[in-house]
Amino acid sequence: MKQVKGLDFWVRSSIWWELIIPGYFFGKTFGTADAKYRFLDSFMYPQSFIALCGYFRDLPVGHYTARFLGVFIGAMIGVLFVMLIGVFYKWVLKDWAYSKATRIASLAFILIALMTGFMSDMFNESIGMALHIEEGVPDDLVGKFLVEDYGSFEKGTKVTTQNASMLSAYGTIKGNNPAGARRWWIASLIFMYAWFGLYFLCAHRLFKRNKVPRKDYFKLQMINVAIVIILLRMGFGISSAEYHFIVTRFQYLFGGV
Repeated sequence: MKQVKGLDFWVRSSIWWELIIPGYFFGKTFGTADAKYRFLDSFMYPQSFIALCGYFRDLPVGHYTARFLGVFIGAMIGVLFVMLIGVFYKWVLKDWAYSKATRIASLAFILIALMTGFMSDMFNESIGMALHIEEGVPDDLVGKFLVEDYGSFEKGTKVTTQNASMLSAYGTIKGNNPAGARRWWIASLIFMYAWFGLYFLCAHRLFKRNKVPRKDYFKLQMINVAIVIILLRMGFGISSAEYHFIVTRFQYLFGGV
């Protein structure tokens, strides 16, 4: 069979790109959050990752340069995390090359990477918008709570049908919606644990597709379980205690004057 010559280098390098890309997508989320939403991201993700990327993001080197540095550091965290998983996969698959074992780990891990970005773009921003709503018509804010002082109406006052007409004199009113934020928080937990289940299923299919010895399936899945537990213990996802703190303090730490 005739083969194309001169592509050996690119074929080998493509394997390493398959290791880098999932790590990049996993970690870049930690560096993209600006100071406004970093408060929420520090609850959704490991706080140490957010703090490290935030340090570089806040350097006085210009907006775009600082943003690049934050994303770069986050990507480095993700790539190193994937390569560490590859070490444990290689420990189980002793007869396999490190790059080949890590490739399977990274291809499965790309689901976690996609989940990381989706939880920030979808759930964190939705929780943030629910807790800091800006409306021009006070009637739309009935049942919500003010996040700023408006004349004699103090921050934290609940908007009712009785005081909505008096608030209309102030034009645009800012309020928050804890009930809406709670729905998005519960949805984020359901999505996260369902996605973890999909991660295990995808890993199993990759084992089968890449002809991993069946006797090693269980050990590799236990490594995946350990990865998920480590992420949860490091602070992945918003716990009930963290959510309570966000709801009770958000208007002062984020939406207040």
